[in-house]
Amino acid sequence: MFDFIRLQLKLKWGLNRNNSKSNAFITSLVALVAIAIVLALVWGLSFVLQTSIAVTAKQLSVLYLTISMIGLTIVATSMQVKRLYRPADLTITSRFPLSPLKTFASALILNYIDLLIYSTILLVPMMLVFGFAMNCISVSYVFGIILGIIFFTVVPFALSIFLAIPIMYLGALLKKHNIISLVLFILFLVGLFVAYYFILNALAQFFIHRNWEIGTLEIWQNLINGLNAYYNPAFYIANIMFFDQFWIGLGATLGIGLVFITIGVLIAKNVYTKIRTKVLDGGEDVYKRFSQIDNLSGSQAILKHTLNEIIHTKTYSYFYLGVAIATPVMVFFCNRLANVVGTAQLGSGVTFGASMIVISVFMAMISSFAATILSIEGKRFYITKIIPVSYRKQLLVKGSVNVMVSLGVLLISSIVLVALQFINLTELAVLVSSQILFSIGLVFNGINLNLANPNLKPKANGEAEEINITFMLIIGLLMAALLGAGGLLLPKILPVVYAYLIIIAAAFIYSIINILIFWFTVDKKYRKINI
Repeated sequence: MFDFIRLQLKLKWGLNRNNSKSNAFITSLVALVAIAIVLALVWGLSFVLQTSIAVTAKQLSVLYLTISMIGLTIVATSMQVKRLYRPADLTITSRFPLSPLKTFASALILNYIDLLIYSTILLVPMMLVFGFAMNCISVSYVFGIILGIIFFTVVPFALSIFLAIPIMYLGALLKKHNIISLVLFILFLVGLFVAYYFILNALAQFFIHRNWEIGTLEIWQNLINGLNAYYNPAFYIANIMFFDQFWIGLGATLGIGLVFITIGVLIAKNVYTKIRTKVLDGGEDVYKRFSQIDNLSGSQAILKHTLNEIIHTKTYSYFYLGVAIATPVMVFFCNRLANVVGTAQLGSGVTFGASMIVISVFMAMISSFAATILSIEGKRFYITKIIPVSYRKQLLVKGSVNVMVSLGVLLISSIVLVALQFINLTELAVLVSSQILFSIGLVFNGINLNLANPNLKPKANGEAEEINITFMLIIGLLMAALLGAGGLLLPKILPVVYAYLIIIAAAFIYSIINILIFWFTVDKKYRKINI
């Protein structure tokens, strides 16, 4: 059993994992940027709150520990479902010389180790930055962080054992009704984004105007007071970290964990055995999908196949289609925030530039999935080489779907911007024309990138888990930053007409370069690709 655990850890965390150095570098870079954003938010909010309300370091730490515990519980629950009830490699691991009980215990141990690693990566930098912001760094504080991390994962792990079972069954139910799960994801995404906006807006109001909106301080005070209560497991972790009622905190944490883990394991073991038997007996076959493309032309069949991939592949339906549908709402809140900050820093007349950078960023996020047009085919890629449709035409049809999604989002977002008077009609014409060119350029850039790096290795459940998306997102965000900077600065240093023409020309040049690269290299690159 322990050899199996070591093997699994080596595959996930080992230095010799089956990933290229460039993939590992980009993944690490993205993780570092995400951590840096979180740390900046923690430092800013801590600095502002300690100067504005009556709060101690321990009381305020409970806020961050609570949010982290909720996030880690969600991650833990997802891991429990994936490793215990929906393992992609069950048909392989079932042949190992391990009893079902040992396999079950191994999965629980692996999940706990993973959670411990995740909590270390999250909490160590976060609590250190928090300590500097609150001016409470000391040897005992650092030692308290180490102790806190050791016990922090106990409660999320214990809760995840319980939560994984109903979520697993709910996921199986929603699998037949993917539209419902997509709607729920969009509502969750919008809610999360709105909450994030209000935090950033509060920080912006404080740092720019040195004041808070009416009632904001009272809300923060009530929130922090409410979280510092005995019903909150994060409160006991804070007791451990700050050595305040240490034994109460330690006893409560271990007690909660022991009770939930014991009962949860007894229930989960029976459920695991039933699910394992069902999957091995072929119970999952009912979820296989078959495309209906009879009586369709080649282009129509490819178009329908592409749409089915978007709808039925979770990565696509959630993080591509879901983000695309939610974008107009997020554009509204982003634009409000960008206008507040931009007007304070650069003066009036920045609404066009703010709108340009916001729209460009979301176009980049949506279009980055064009970099998986080939990769998502996986082991079925050989079919694309033998069907009676030219390679160029296949990719043009697939790329047109990405372009249509981007243009649909652009249309709705533009209506929002004009209706709420963020921009006028002239600015709208410039923004729409430049963004149409930009989105087309992004899609062809993604296709060219995928032709250069097809990445056709088999993926679990056909998902688009692929580094090309990250590469394309970085390229898109850099281009979005250039367009946004042009929209902010050029109208201030050049006549407005020239500024607008330069922005449109930049988007046109980016688009035409990628189209030409695609047009003259696609056949040669496609023929070289082998599974």
